[in-house]
Amino acid sequence: MESPIAVQRPTDEELRLFLDRIGRRLADRLPDLDPVAHREQVAGLLRQAGEANFYQLLDISSTARAQEVHEAYDQIARLVHPANAGRLGLIGREGVLEMLFERLTLAYLTLFQTDRRKAYDRELDPGAWGATAWGAAPDRRREEARGVAQGYYQRAVGLAAESDFHFAIELLQQAVRVDDSRPEYHFLLGKLQAKNSRWLRVAAENLEHAGAMGSRDPELPALLAQVRERLTAGEALRRPSTDGSSPSPAGRRKGREVPEVEVLNPDGEEIDVPWPVPDKRDRW
Repeated sequence: MESPIAVQRPTDEELRLFLDRIGRRLADRLPDLDPVAHREQVAGLLRQAGEANFYQLLDISSTARAQEVHEAYDQIARLVHPANAGRLGLIGREGVLEMLFERLTLAYLTLFQTDRRKAYDRELDPGAWGATAWGAAPDRRREEARGVAQGYYQRAVGLAAESDFHFAIELLQQAVRVDDSRPEYHFLLGKLQAKNSRWLRVAAENLEHAGAMGSRDPELPALLAQVRERLTAGEALRRPSTDGSSPSPAGRRKGREVPEVEVLNPDGEEIDVPWPVPDKRDRW
């Protein structure tokens, strides 16, 4: 049996050249999207980056010709180029855009070059073209996804250290969707969710899951006990205070009312954290 051929990651020089080329395109013409729609598209790419195969990531068919690959990459890469950080409200958080740009560039280099594409296609699982993007993908594909999830987690650690909790939670939610086998992902997600009383229930679930998976983080027992005590005391059902003692910035934003109960969807699962707004003062 032929051994798997590893996808060749872009070199630093390749990334620099692509960043420069796309950056020049952006200097001539910004994406034809308003900032809100632009943020939504980038958020969508972030959600699928770890699970989609390269064809799905570039939104092309498996029979796309080289010119179609080039055009698709050129269009999407312009959306995630780090130069867009200002209009997306991501100043200081360009690392997220850099991760997406590298992933898209890897997809382009793989599908544009004939030999790489043939090797990639031989290993692409047929089930990946169904409703589930990942499905029963080969082990190497799973390893690629785990690498993306690890990148999300590492970036979330940095954002959490800067008290940028909203975006850190968004990255961690994507990390656990892609790779549900790492207790540290669930622990950090639960720890950050516990900072908002509306998310205490899902925080407890993530902390419990981390413990069940064998997490040895010394903070876990005390933090989980504290979250359970807060739930028992009914903190998740209280209306946030208006005196500034324990506000949630999401509830202070224009036109948004804060619910009196924890924000859950009808299936009892957490909703996605809203994409962060540009104002850096809007923090927990």
